[in-house]
Amino acid sequence: KLGEIDSVLASPVAVGDRIYIPGNNGTTAVVAAGPEFRVLALNTLDNKFRASPVVMGDELLLRGDDLLYCIAESDPR
Repeated sequence: KLGEIDSVLASPVAVGDRIYIPGNNGTTAVVAAGPEFRVLALNTLDNKFRASPVVMGDELLLRGDDLLYCIAESDPR
């Protein structure tokens, strides 16, 4: 089960040991890539995602109906 995700229209994308599955309702599930199904996180943005995510280096780009999101780990320095 993918939590609050009601439908998926975009293709999932795998990065390292994680798979990102954007839901049509704005929630993206992060699941472990491996033989056992494990949901690592559910992240929600105020948009709908119908386009597949794109990975550019250390950034994950999500195109919603209204906005383009760039998800990246911030540098703690």
